[in-house]
Amino acid sequence: MLRRLLLPCLAALAGLLPALACAQASPSAPIHLVVAFPPGGGTDGAARLIAEKLAPELGQSVVVDNRAGAGGTIGAQSVARARPDGQTLLFGTGAELLINPVTRKTAPYELLKDFVPITEVGTVSFVLAVPAGSPVRDVRELIATAKAQPGKLNYSSFGMGSTNHLIGELFLKATGTRAAHVPFQGSQQAMTSLLAGDVDFTFDTTAVVLPQIKAGKLRALATPSPSRLPGLPDVPTLQELGYGGLVAEGWMGVFAPAGTPPAAVATLGAALDKVIRTPDMESRLAARGVAVTAADGPQFRAKLQAELDKWRRVAREANVSLD
Repeated sequence: MLRRLLLPCLAALAGLLPALACAQASPSAPIHLVVAFPPGGGTDGAARLIAEKLAPELGQSVVVDNRAGAGGTIGAQSVARARPDGQTLLFGTGAELLINPVTRKTAPYELLKDFVPITEVGTVSFVLAVPAGSPVRDVRELIATAKAQPGKLNYSSFGMGSTNHLIGELFLKATGTRAAHVPFQGSQQAMTSLLAGDVDFTFDTTAVVLPQIKAGKLRALATPSPSRLPGLPDVPTLQELGYGGLVAEGWMGVFAPAGTPPAAVATLGAALDKVIRTPDMESRLAARGVAVTAADGPQFRAKLQAELDKWRRVAREANVSLD
């Protein structure tokens, strides 16, 4: 009789053991913070700053693991498929998690289905800039020139379907203008072409654009950020100029694979919050063009849903597809 009563209980307990094992990340094993881009870039640098401070907060080593390729898809996909035990995380950006999926009909993962947003680290601002030798002095003149010569002006991006490609398309749609898109293999090539005067304008990050503006090589016309930038206080937002729907920023955040236990997500989120919300970290990230937000998981998820809807619409209306 006792044996018959115990057997179902033991079977149920056995079924729980894998879940319990998943929920208990080993403190002796390192956490792998995957970056889907090569070492030395802006995303990698920010991830290493976070990892350095996160390790003592968690009492575990945190290893930055660069898994680059296919525009960030390889690294992101590896995390989506990882064991959901809190030991493998993604230091993700909109490039691989949002822009890639909305520009492909057959994306290998879905942002809010295959990942759990833990924390938004911060936002990355873009600047609309032209070469210093350009006759265009402001946004009004840029729009007037584009309308007077439809399709003659061109703008550069990091690559087809990249974040600043879609920001450029959003700008053209909002202003009723046409311009040729010139994709490059990354920001460095795009900036070299702009400085040489081979392209007419671009939207690039403040970290890339600001040194060239200070050196007198570029002219900033506006920013699509929701507010003026601390480093460019005299440069207006596109909202100020009457383009209320023209708001765009990049972002960086930390994600876990779907299915990661809520307790592990909460522990990681609390540790990240403490690490990010320090004057030292805010200053160090700001130097890399990242404005700290430290939004928690639910806030971040709500933002990401809105971002997905927005950029899916932009990609569809501009007929941007990488398939």
